[in-house]
Amino acid sequence: MTNQHLNTLELITLQNQLLLSIGASLNARECAHKFIQSTIKSLGLKSIHLYIYEEPAKDERQLVNYLSLPDNNIKDQHQPVIEKIQSQMESDKNSTHITEILEQNEILAYRYGNAGILFFENHQGKFQESLKEALLPVIKKSAEYFQLCEKQKRMNTEAQVSRDAQRTYELQAKRDPLTNLPNRREFRYSLSREISNAQHYEYHGALMYIDLDNFKNVNDSLGHSIGDILLTQVAERLNEQTRSGDTVFRIGGDEFVYILGNIGETEAEAIHTSQTVANRVIETLARPIEIGEFSLHITPSIGIAIFPDVFEEATDSENVLRHADTAMYRAKKQGRNCYAFFNPEMHVEASQRLIIEDHLRKAINNDELHMVYQPIVNTNEDIIGAETLIRWNSPVLGNIPPDQFIGIAEESNLILILSEWIMKRTGEFAEELYKQLDKDSTFSYISINISPRQFIQNDFVDTIISFVNSCDVPNNFIKLEFTENVLLDNIEQTIEKMEKLHENDIDFLLDDFGTGYSSLSYLHKLPISILKIDKSFITAFHSEKNDTRAIVNAILVMTEQLAIKCIVEGVELKEHVDFFKEKAVHGMQGFYYHKPMPDTELDELLCGTRQQVS
Repeated sequence: MTNQHLNTLELITLQNQLLLSIGASLNARECAHKFIQSTIKSLGLKSIHLYIYEEPAKDERQLVNYLSLPDNNIKDQHQPVIEKIQSQMESDKNSTHITEILEQNEILAYRYGNAGILFFENHQGKFQESLKEALLPVIKKSAEYFQLCEKQKRMNTEAQVSRDAQRTYELQAKRDPLTNLPNRREFRYSLSREISNAQHYEYHGALMYIDLDNFKNVNDSLGHSIGDILLTQVAERLNEQTRSGDTVFRIGGDEFVYILGNIGETEAEAIHTSQTVANRVIETLARPIEIGEFSLHITPSIGIAIFPDVFEEATDSENVLRHADTAMYRAKKQGRNCYAFFNPEMHVEASQRLIIEDHLRKAINNDELHMVYQPIVNTNEDIIGAETLIRWNSPVLGNIPPDQFIGIAEESNLILILSEWIMKRTGEFAEELYKQLDKDSTFSYISINISPRQFIQNDFVDTIISFVNSCDVPNNFIKLEFTENVLLDNIEQTIEKMEKLHENDIDFLLDDFGTGYSSLSYLHKLPISILKIDKSFITAFHSEKNDTRAIVNAILVMTEQLAIKCIVEGVELKEHVDFFKEKAVHGMQGFYYHKPMPDTELDELLCGTRQQVS
């Protein structure tokens, strides 16, 4: 890799990969060994050597070899060069890295905090200049953690603790106080031991990473006390179904891990046993959990990593945990309430997720996001409304599709910040547009998409009412779109929130109908005036193998009986238009009529040219 030219995204990905290798242990040598091992593999280096200053009795500090991979001492081979670099480092306190050419190869030396010097030896040629700069923050973070470990070691050495107090501490440190399951610290030790046994006795084991789907919604809507009780009951169920000799741990929040030992001599046997156990976990958690007046349904997303690792990467506890965690996110992406096995391609996806999330945080403040609006037309082809959509053009990553970054925002609190930004911009545009509409205009609303995370916030109703009232437009000029996912948790509370908003003339559109939670039993209770049929039904509308016309007809008949208007998404062909005009639907939305457009274009369609809203 050191002889390849890396672009900006590749350098950022490399930085993230190396940063993930830092902090694997509180033991300084183990931590340094893990980091150096990962760096050699990622950069394809000949060797890396860490030299640490040893404080002798005299004033002059001595540089001694602390760790080398491969196991050789570069100082013995290239004494003059190493001493020259050391002298330059000590004379120029501001220098962060120095290079020297040795036998047509480049030796790259970094200041390793105040602890010493880290030497990189290339196989041949020179290091890319941008790579040298990209490594600086990584080396700095590694040195900081190394010095922190050394400091912690000194503090532990100096600390005097009585034997009884120490024993009590050890017992408490191994257990999670809420669930009484073994905790993260005990898990690390147990996993390392199980991996060693598997390697020694030549059998396979597995690690299952179990994350509870939408658990945050329980805490947000019902309170942390209910959430804590739910966690204890989940822990009891997981414990009850474990095999003899296996252990379940709680490592934090709603995350549990399950170590499966000796599950087969071959990888195929290990996979089969893991599938059996994972299905049993899913079945165990499928039963409702009764807590007082609440009947809660919880589902797991499970990531599974088989060990010893069948891939190139060295098998250790940190890698196995990371692999299982990565596979768990794949299970969530596949729809939750399922399991997924780790494969190497997932590493790339995980790294890209981190990069996108990091840049999205900056994008909100750096004016990289912008709004577009897709018009909705009636059967007379008059524009009656528009849906607000967000787009992101990153100067570093390029155009990021909404279905990619919205999903990442949903899994973090970024969605709340993003939603606030969207409402502010939409409100500004709505005010300017409303002032210019003709009195007899058919255009009657702009809709804003509401995320499930946003909807479950305790102050959601007050926030929306305050926002709409602050806009200089009638309340019903701004409508809220939500998907069926909002109905997954506490339907009665969902209806209560919607009714309060409806009392303030704030209306709803049920989006992507038919693709998510089966909401037919609640549809007549919801205060919605418009339902949007998902475009997936329309895309396959004229397919002989997948004719969805019967489903669409059934939805149209049902909504007519319930006095709910229908908008059809994904209208792209004249055949679609002719069919839905005949059915006299309320509205049509799709590329046949209009693609999503900037505010200026929508305004020109409705009112004529105006200045762009800032």
